[in-house]
Amino acid sequence: METIKLKTKDGKIITAKRHLLKKSSVLEKKLEELAEEASSEAGTIMNVPEADENSLRNILQWLERCERTTESEGSRTIDASEEAEIPNNQEQNMDRNTGSGETGSTFDKEYFTNFRQFCVMIAVANRLRVQEFVDAAVRFVIEWKQNKGLDEIRGLLERQELSVRPRNPAATDSSGEQM
Repeated sequence: METIKLKTKDGKIITAKRHLLKKSSVLEKKLEELAEEASSEAGTIMNVPEADENSLRNILQWLERCERTTESEGSRTIDASEEAEIPNNQEQNMDRNTGSGETGSTFDKEYFTNFRQFCVMIAVANRLRVQEFVDAAVRFVIEWKQNKGLDEIRGLLERQELSVRPRNPAATDSSGEQM
């Protein structure tokens, strides 16, 4: 599989699979520009000033994990045009609309654990136009806030209890190398 090196805003270099970058309209455009340049050799490094190393690595790992999950299940995802057709008053269909199938939902709950980190990753994904990640994050927030009152959520934030869920060590790659 073809990979490319990415240099983040904090100067760190990570390696990513090219096909994953196509999930981001911003990174896909940078790939196209890089291909047009005469200097697009194997050792070329693409600058990604929109993201820090940790957030970019986590987003790429999330995309890869979702891709593997989708391939192994053979399931289809709801595209943006289908989602737009869902009436606002159909809250009873929340499971279908939020993609809370067992595998995807479990991964999201394992992955989104720290509120501050979660917010930074959403901002980075939004800047990079990784719509799949942003949509999943919004679905997670909707699910997470269910059965919580405004005062309870405000209290969590004021007390800086930033842990959304206990982190599952299996959800991260301990080697630090992007797959």
